[in-house]
Amino acid sequence: MARGKNGKTVWIDGDLCKGTEGCGLCLDVCRFDVLGVAESLSARGVHPAEVINPERCTGCELCVLHCPELAVGIDKEAP
Repeated sequence: MARGKNGKTVWIDGDLCKGTEGCGLCLDVCRFDVLGVAESLSARGVHPAEVINPERCTGCELCVLHCPELAVGIDKEAP
């Protein structure tokens, strides 16, 4: 997990992610290049998405809405 601006924490569950080779929807919809491709392989044998620029996250949740595996989440800081 990594905290971005405005107190948002974006995270990816690498065990649930189908991998950027077969999906990559979260990468496609993120307009701020918050997400990238992990160098290491997951338990599924794919390169999952990972948070590379957490400070750019605005909390728009497009990545969350488009992930078919529910592998992406954004936690908002409590007021």
